[in-house]
Amino acid sequence: MLRAASLSELRNEAFLREEFLLALGLNDEILDEFPRELYPWCGRGIRSWQYPVQFARYLTLLTERNIRSYLEIGCRFGGTFIIVVEYIRRFSDLHFAVAMDIEQTAIMTEYATRTTGVTYLIANSTSPQAVSYLGAHQWDLAFIDGDHSYEGCLNDYQSVKNSAKLIGLHDIVSSACPGVARAWGEIRKVVPKARLAEIVDQYRDVQERTGKNFLGIGLVDFG
Repeated sequence: MLRAASLSELRNEAFLREEFLLALGLNDEILDEFPRELYPWCGRGIRSWQYPVQFARYLTLLTERNIRSYLEIGCRFGGTFIIVVEYIRRFSDLHFAVAMDIEQTAIMTEYATRTTGVTYLIANSTSPQAVSYLGAHQWDLAFIDGDHSYEGCLNDYQSVKNSAKLIGLHDIVSSACPGVARAWGEIRKVVPKARLAEIVDQYRDVQERTGKNFLGIGLVDFG
């Protein structure tokens, strides 16, 4: 689907939000965080753990960049990673993409096995070996979605801060991840506002039902 869609479709935020990302499939592990309108697409496909209302805007921002290398720390089933890799490849010469997680899954294993330029690492991002690996490469985009504790999130951020042009953080407003929200709050204090982007749109159904916010994407531009 990603390889066959037209570039005009892929640049269309409404199309991505309301059709395309749904068809690719959403995660179903914590359904309370998702609006009931999205339940028919949860637990299907490549199971991205994203709100389409947030992810669509994030993806369209990436079309403006020439991203040749991509890192994702914490890929779970692989949905977000697969979508980002295939999406970026429609607009940029992405030749090196790395997914890192502590648990191996069948979806990511299959994708990495049959996709050129993709590396799938089963490792703890805070281990000395992983930290050394992360800092030894240059990343046009690094996406942090691994250890959601305050310390874990900041450790991952520091591991790529000096080697990444763009750094994305997931769950920056999630009530379920106060550590990430705290880390993002500290990053916002020291990074100029012009170099930050926040995509935190919410679904009314979830807010009314739970009284909470979830997910949210923050982007830091060191380019």
